[in-house]
Amino acid sequence: MQIQPPSRKRPILVTGFEPFDGMHANHSWDIARAIAEEMGSEGVICKLLPVDEEGSKISSRAIKLGVYSGVLHLGIAMDRKRVCIEIRAKNKYDIGRIDNSGRILGMEKIVHGAPDNIATTLSRHVLNECIEESEDLVLSSECGGYICNETYFRSLNSVLESDMRVGGRPLPVLFIHLPPTGLLPLDRQIKVVSDIAEAISTPPSMLVVGALLRDSSGRILSCRRPPGDQWSGWWEFPGGKVAEGETLMDAVSREVNEELGIQITPGEEVAREFYRYEDRAVDLRIIDCGVIDSDSITLIEHDESAWLDREDLNEVKWLPADAPIIEAWMANGLPRS
Repeated sequence: MQIQPPSRKRPILVTGFEPFDGMHANHSWDIARAIAEEMGSEGVICKLLPVDEEGSKISSRAIKLGVYSGVLHLGIAMDRKRVCIEIRAKNKYDIGRIDNSGRILGMEKIVHGAPDNIATTLSRHVLNECIEESEDLVLSSECGGYICNETYFRSLNSVLESDMRVGGRPLPVLFIHLPPTGLLPLDRQIKVVSDIAEAISTPPSMLVVGALLRDSSGRILSCRRPPGDQWSGWWEFPGGKVAEGETLMDAVSREVNEELGIQITPGEEVAREFYRYEDRAVDLRIIDCGVIDSDSITLIEHDESAWLDREDLNEVKWLPADAPIIEAWMANGLPRS
């Protein structure tokens, strides 16, 4: 069953846990409440989860109601030094752990018949944006085997079972492990989590540059995204995101050097396209970067390149944001160099 989102914006669900293992407090709940206060009741609903089997099922049941636009779980891990984005949950308990109800966990499946592992449904582009913006944040592939992992797995499995979607993509669900406040102050943890909650609630908009590079025959350069990339096999202009404080010209020079290993002299902006992907909006600016030696490039972030004449431009599968520009150039001609 696929449930379509209603016309008005839905809040995200942010959860924290009660104390466990003799703790007097659990600051995951403090942070959840701080995020809810900051974003307001229309943006966030927060819930305190018991540290037991029933608590692990609360969010998975709520997901199937279709009232949330995303889910952000928070839990503490005393062995972590930074805030950890958990990129997957495993369908397995740890042996010997006891939850707050007295249940003793054994080496068994959390949900029988479900996959062994399920990856976060939050877009990798959003994750990468968050990682780039904070030195206090890292990726983790080990969510443990206690109630944190159980809650995360049940929530992700609920998205799969219900085919719950937002904007055409699976409902974003993410778990974050928090370090002790003695290792990373509470205010810094709140800032990191707040930024992630905002990214889940409102997909980011980013300014991006692409380089129009030609060879001596007037052909233009296209590069293919490599295996493992979310857009693997698609073709694009060399380029990338404009960093804070960068000009378009500085950004395209840096990106071309990082991706192709060459120095360029950017010219003028020759095309612009605003495109809204399911997980982000892109304001793409194409900068004429002149003529280069076709043998001078080294593919650093792509797995293949092609030099294309105007009549050959549609022989590769361009990224959706790039495609309207290519269509216009095929119809009206390439920009004059």
